[in-house]
Parts: sequence; C-alpha cells; structure tokens
Amino acid sequence: MSIHLSSARGSERRVVLSCDAAGCPVQLEPAAIERWRSDTDALAFAREHAAGWTFDPVRQADFCPQHAHLSTVVSGVIPPRPTAAARDEAGNPLNRDEYAAALRARLAEDRGSAVLTAAQVAVAASLLAELAGVYHGEDLGALATELSALLDGRP
Repeated sequence: MSIHLSSARGSERRVVLSCDAAGCPVQLEPAAIERWRSDTDALAFAREHAAGWTFDPVRQADFCPQHAHLSTVVSGVIPPRPTAAARDEAGNPLNRDEYAAALRARLAEDRGSAVLTAAQVAVAASLLAELAGVYHGEDLGALATELSALLDGRP
C-alpha cells in the first residue's frame, strides 16, 4: 500500500492499494479524497471503496480479490482502536468502543436540557456527521450518526 499526495495546490489525496501477496503486481487506485484528510482516513476511505479487496489487520496487509483468501481473520480479535483526543487520567488514549459505551451511558442519564442556537446545532450536527464518516462501522461512528440525525431532526 502506498499513499500519494499530489503537490498541486488544492488537489486531492490519492491512495494506491498494492496487493501484499508475494509477487502480485496488482494495484488499485480508488477514488481520491480531500487533500486535508489524514493518511489514516485516506487509507480507510480507499479500502472501503476497493471492491473485493481484503485487509488483514494482524499483518497490516492488503490483498486483491484473487489473493483475498490469504487474509487471515482471527476470530474475535479486534486491533486496538485508540481515541484521537479523549484521554484517561494518566494521559493514555481510550479505547474507542469503550468510549462510545461511556458516552451512551452519559446520554442515558439525561440531566436536563441545554439551549443552543440553530447555528450551533447545525455545526454540531455537521461535525458529528464528519466524525461518523471517519469512524464508519464502529460504535463511535454509529453514535455520531445517531446524534447527528437527532440534531438535524431526522429519524
């Protein structure tokens, strides 16, 4: 796998997936993503848009459809998913799934209501929608999607 950022101002971030099977020359360049996206985000976007490709999280390897069977999936093993900003008392990142569960529990407490302007609600909903896109398929992303829809007045 390789990540290429074009040098022209305003160009999009391009990702090229290379099959990690020994001797396989297959590469794929899915649709580009915005320039400001992080390498991790650009790679996740590329993997989501690479039909038939598999990713082996244990070996950190990508495989083309022909070599997808080489991807070893260890049942029940989820690689660590640390939060980007949320930290514990010692300064260590939290596990994103545990963080999402803690946030859901906090929402369930419902300690009253806060008054926000329409603009603040719209911005918060947009930020949550963006967060949902970054953590697509994770508990944290699902929570962000639900809250964004709630703020936007969508079911």
